[in-house]
Parts: sequence; structure tokens; C-alpha cells
Amino acid sequence: MDVGCSNCYDTSNTDRPNSFLECDRLLATNGPPKQRYRPKRYLIVSDLAKQLWCEQQLLYGFSPEIYLSRALPDSKVDIDETDEQKATRRKGADIHLAREQDINKPVPVEIITREDDWAVRLLNLQFAVLSFHNGSKVAREVPIFGMPFGIDDVIYGIVDELQYDPDTHAIVISELKTRRSNFPPKKSQQDKDLYQVSLYAQLFNELVQGKVNKHLLNTHLQLDLDAEFSDGVRERLKESGSDALTLSQLFDIVLSQVQSLTCIEFTNLEYILQEDNSTILEVKLNYDPENIKAKVLNQVRWWKGERGTVGVDVEDCWKCSFCRFSELCEWRQKINPKVSESNLEGGSNGVSQNCESSKVMSEQVKLEGGSNGEPQNCESSKVTSEQVKLEGGSNGEP
Repeated sequence: MDVGCSNCYDTSNTDRPNSFLECDRLLATNGPPKQRYRPKRYLIVSDLAKQLWCEQQLLYGFSPEIYLSRALPDSKVDIDETDEQKATRRKGADIHLAREQDINKPVPVEIITREDDWAVRLLNLQFAVLSFHNGSKVAREVPIFGMPFGIDDVIYGIVDELQYDPDTHAIVISELKTRRSNFPPKKSQQDKDLYQVSLYAQLFNELVQGKVNKHLLNTHLQLDLDAEFSDGVRERLKESGSDALTLSQLFDIVLSQVQSLTCIEFTNLEYILQEDNSTILEVKLNYDPENIKAKVLNQVRWWKGERGTVGVDVEDCWKCSFCRFSELCEWRQKINPKVSESNLEGGSNGVSQNCESSKVMSEQVKLEGGSNGEPQNCESSKVTSEQVKLEGGSNGEP
């Protein structure tokens, strides 16, 4: 794939030369990020949140061999998370799972085909919608999907929590982030998390507005809409009162039911302390799609291989202090020398004295296995092992 230099970087930033990074040359040879890292034909919300934090870090997380190839022969480079970091991640996952199981009981469902898998996702979405109509005020771990802002890609995610007001029919989307430290997160961390919850809101609203249809989705997902479900899924559908036998029928039913709800106007972001679940900070925001539209469109270009990888800006160099890939990072050393120079002044370990000195990383959320290198006291750990309401199907986040 040959991508002209004019497409590689934002030329409005004179600190960023219009040239390929070596990692981008490898991508150009072996296929764009979406083809390499998301072969299931859709993108994931939490990937895009990580991308906002640091696109270079996201790439190294997907392909650590690209990072390790920069090391000197016979040198030892450690990019594994510590036992403490693993424990922090598991604690966050346990908190989220416990919250979900407060209102949802596991129902095992045998999954055989990709069509079965998507049927389970639709059933979990339907469960949330019908629970509101039946008097519930909270639904958790709700799968949503769509092609926001008219992009030519499907994006999938799982909403942490939807809160429903039966009097006004208003719906608020809420995202929980757990933290090891009692200190509030930095603004960059809040911006990333607000972006994540805002993208969820956009996906949900487009479902409510009827902008998502099965044929458009299927163009990208390449499912057999008319294939009959396996026995386990058919049995569960009967138990839920549905006579749908195919994805085509189930899409029609569930998408119509979602349109009975109202669009989200407000989002909520809550940070709690892992030790005792006490609230550290709560951020409420009026949702405005214009706040994220340009970011989404620009990020999708990277996934398609239409532009090169871009790391952090100079003012966000403090993030490098928490990144497991900072030592050999190509962006720091070659494309943005101001970051490397300022950090190297801090000492031989390459950590700036102006940045936070403890170099830790933690794992981002929603069933994704790679660490994103964000500080653990600024990171949520939201991992669900499977869809709990209807276990057995992948929730789309590896």
C-alpha cells in the first residue's frame, strides 16, 4: 500500500514532519491497522479511547514486536506488567463484574456460529430496552453498535451503565472508572474517558434515531442474515418470548424496540477508589456530538491506513513517564525530539523531572488484553469476562 506523505500527518503542526515512521512503513507493507488488528470487521470503542490517549502506544500494544525491533542485539527489554499491576487490573474487573451481577443473572447460551454470537448481543441489548419498559431504572453492560457520523466502518462497544427515569423517560449514560489512588485523574485522563462515554452516547443515539439498519451493518460484518440460529440460541429466544429464527428477523425486532427510547443528552463519568468503592470524582457533561465528530473521523483514517501514526504532543509528554514503551519509542526519539530531549534531561532512565517519576502502566478496559501504559492511579479497569446476562457469546472485545 502506497500512501503519499501528504496523508501521513497533520501539516498544521510544524513540529511533526511529513514523513513515515518506520512502524508505519511496516504497516504499509503488512496491511492497515484494521486489517491486522481487528479482523472481525469492526472497531471497538475502547480502542479509540486508547488511541486518543496515545496512538503510538496503541500500535506498540498491538504489535510489541515492532517496538522490540528497535532494541540493540542481545539487549533485554522488559515490557511485561508487574504482579502489582496485574492485581490492580483484576481488582477493577472484579468491581465491575460485581456491579453487573447486582442486577443481571448469568444465563448460559451455547454459541456455535457468528450469527449466534450476534444474536446474543442483540438479546442483551433487547434485555436492557425491555427492562426499562418493565420498570427498571438501571441496565448494565449494554452492547451497542453502529456507524457513527456516517463513517464507512462499524464500531462496537459495551456501555457500562444506562440510567432510566420513568417519569421523564430520560436516559443518562454512565461510565465507571476504578482507581488505585485517591487522587483525581489528570485532565488528559478525564478527556479520554469523556471521549469514550461520548462515543457510546453517539452510538446509542443513532440506534434510537433509526440510523442503524441490518443491511448496512451486514455489508461490513458479512453475516448470513437468513441463516437459522443454533439450538441453544433458538431455545433462549423462545424463553424470552421471541419467535425470531434468523438474524434478519431479530435485527428487525430489536432495532425497532430500541427506537422506543429517547436519545441521551447527558453523560456521567464516575471515578471510585478500588479499596472501598468510595467516590473520588464525578463528572457530568451535556452531550454534544460536535465535540467528538472530528476526532472519530480522524481516528478512522489511521485504522484504514490513510495516515501515519501520531504520538503525544509536547505538552502531554508526562504520559511517557507511565508508558512501558517510552524507552525505545520511535515517536519520542525521531518525530518529536522535544519530548525526548526534555525527558532525557531528567535522568538516565529517560523520565523527565517535570513528569511524574513512577513508571507504571495499567490495562484499559472492556475485554482487551493489552496494556495501554496509562498510570494506574488514572486508569479504569473495566473488564467483563463474558456477557453476563447471556453468557457464552463473545462480546466482541478480545
